[in-house]
Amino acid sequence: MLKKLIRISGLISIIGIAISSVTIFQFEKDILSSNHPYLARVLAYLSFFEDRFYDMRMKLTLDPNAEDPRIVLAAIDEKSLNHIGRWPWSRMVWKPILEKMQKFGVKIIAFDSIFSEPEKICGDSDPDTIMAGAIGDFIKSGDNNSHKVIVPYSLMPGDAPEESFFKEIPPELYDYVLNSKGEAVIGEQKVCSTTFPIKSLLDQGVGLGFIGADEDLDGLFRHYPLLVNVDTTYFPSLALLAYQHATGDKPELESVGGKSYLNFHNGKLQLNMKGEVKVRWFGGINTYATIGLYDIMNADENDEKIKKLLDGKIVLIGSTAFAAHDLRHTPIDPKMPGVLFHMNVISMLLDGKYYKDSDISLYWSWGILAIGTLLMICISLVGNAILDVGFMLAFCIGMFYFDVYYLLPNGYQITLFFALFAVFGTYFWNTLINFYLANKDKKFLKNAFGSYISPELIDEMHRSGKPPKLGGAVGVLTAYFTDIQSFSTFSEKLSAPRLVELLNEYLTVMTDILLEHKGTLDKYEGDAIVSFFGAPLPLPDHAIQACQVALKMQAALGDLRKKWTAEGDKWPEIVHKMRMRIGINSGEIVTGNMGSRSRMNYTMMGDSVNLAARLEAAAKQYGIFIQLSHFTKALTEDRFIMRELDTIKVVGKSEPVTTFDLLGEKGNTSEDLLKLQEFFQQGLTHYKQQEWDSAIKNFEAALEYEHKRYPELKGKTNPSLIYIERCKEFKTNPPPANWDGVYALTEK
Repeated sequence: MLKKLIRISGLISIIGIAISSVTIFQFEKDILSSNHPYLARVLAYLSFFEDRFYDMRMKLTLDPNAEDPRIVLAAIDEKSLNHIGRWPWSRMVWKPILEKMQKFGVKIIAFDSIFSEPEKICGDSDPDTIMAGAIGDFIKSGDNNSHKVIVPYSLMPGDAPEESFFKEIPPELYDYVLNSKGEAVIGEQKVCSTTFPIKSLLDQGVGLGFIGADEDLDGLFRHYPLLVNVDTTYFPSLALLAYQHATGDKPELESVGGKSYLNFHNGKLQLNMKGEVKVRWFGGINTYATIGLYDIMNADENDEKIKKLLDGKIVLIGSTAFAAHDLRHTPIDPKMPGVLFHMNVISMLLDGKYYKDSDISLYWSWGILAIGTLLMICISLVGNAILDVGFMLAFCIGMFYFDVYYLLPNGYQITLFFALFAVFGTYFWNTLINFYLANKDKKFLKNAFGSYISPELIDEMHRSGKPPKLGGAVGVLTAYFTDIQSFSTFSEKLSAPRLVELLNEYLTVMTDILLEHKGTLDKYEGDAIVSFFGAPLPLPDHAIQACQVALKMQAALGDLRKKWTAEGDKWPEIVHKMRMRIGINSGEIVTGNMGSRSRMNYTMMGDSVNLAARLEAAAKQYGIFIQLSHFTKALTEDRFIMRELDTIKVVGKSEPVTTFDLLGEKGNTSEDLLKLQEFFQQGLTHYKQQEWDSAIKNFEAALEYEHKRYPELKGKTNPSLIYIERCKEFKTNPPPANWDGVYALTEK
């Protein structure tokens, strides 16, 4: 009963959170406008996920080949800045530009720069008057008042009486006030200051549209203000005014049921409480035809290509130069020139492609959430984990593509992240509960059988639901043996508690290295570690991992020797000088559950295992500490520096094996060890060719580096000394004519 209660209460919580998030986020901007601090903080977290998910989907809806021939960008680009000069330019520059635009048949010009300050007069010419005259000539040149010029203004939000705003604004602004009906629900904007164009421009009958958009909570621009409400007077933005001039459609603001709409000829557009609309992006800089202002100014009046580009078009003048810093971080471009923000909105208005009413999108979000969670709950009752995750992934991916290819293109702005969160949360909660219950079963198995069989077998029992059986699997693996040199002497020098303490510290460090490289610990045999690589889980580079473990274990033992020496009299001299031998061999090995029917263990067997053990023991006869076979070397992909040691027959084996001394990893081996390898290999080559004197010479050269390798072992057995003695013996008593260079070991 308690299990069911926990499962159901968790599902209710997840679904409740998702429904609340979907609902709250659908009215994000309206909630922020209400200045409710708690909900604003909640939205800050919610928007982090939903907004980015929206951005990703939005970018997928864009047509990379889309073009809007109705709108052209006349750019203040790098070329124009280089030829005309630094921004701001003298207003006298605009006269030839505007004259060329008039010649080329431009219909509407919209500036993205506020000409708010008079330009200083130099000489007899007044730059402001010249620019104003050119604007006036452009406007008058159109038939039936068809040529328009729009210049922007800005409003600074802040507390101030409305009267002060209406005292400051030019009377021309009233020409563009939008009509409204119904009770206003657009929040009123408090304005503390304004920035308008100079009077000489206003006198020419230019259109006035405000600019200035607010970032979303994460700093991205997704919403564009189409109008601003100052004391129930509604003024249009630059993009909205450009649309009005281009189409002759002056929309009416309507408030119905607590929501605000702009009624256009081609549809109805819902606004939030700030008078904003969420932008349906058309494209970036490559979507719109672009021409530099310098190119327009210097174009031939008969240039048909430019005339075709500009004739009858809406032309926005704005900066694309990076140095101008007029950039916006948008979902489709983190460095979008601000003028393109306006152009995307104009495209959206001209096409009538707005997002649908928020209620419709909300119903879609709720529907996806409800259907997905109900199906997920029903499928989870089947009790098949693969089916659960398969449905969850299929539903989420399917809804993602349904949104990208149907809902978003058709104007449904659903809160998809949190709708899918409910589905994923339902899956995750059911999986978590099932995992908890399964873990309890597993714990029971461990308590019941842990003292009899290995943890690996318990895991297999739990996964399969079957008791363990005898048997094994055959595969090419790497066997790995270690042994402490002269360990029997340690028990004579140390008390039993001290010996246990020493072994525990040593075995802990070595086992950690083994497991770090995905080795499998078979067993401890006193001080020896028996292990292997490549089972129970496949390990393609098992030989490489074994060699890396060997090098790391020897390095770690060196660190332990320093530590034990620093501990002074706690440990006798034999501990300070502890050495470990390692034997490695790769080949066909049987691994699996072995033992009796009542008690078994996961272990390894096979001839390759025995050879690894023999190589560990045989390393003592050569005075080395890592010995591996040519079978292992063949699998290491030439990743290590090794020296061929000998070709031997170990005790109990009839087939010879070539063995190697592992010196280090390529790129991380000292020059002394490289010299050791070089001289020793040369000596071995002469040895095989029975050139005893040359061999002795090279082995004597290698001997110097043997001592550098282990200076504390100078005078002890090492491979170079062994070969010098062999060569001297063979000089006196040459080998038989059929000698194959194989050396038979006489002890394990």
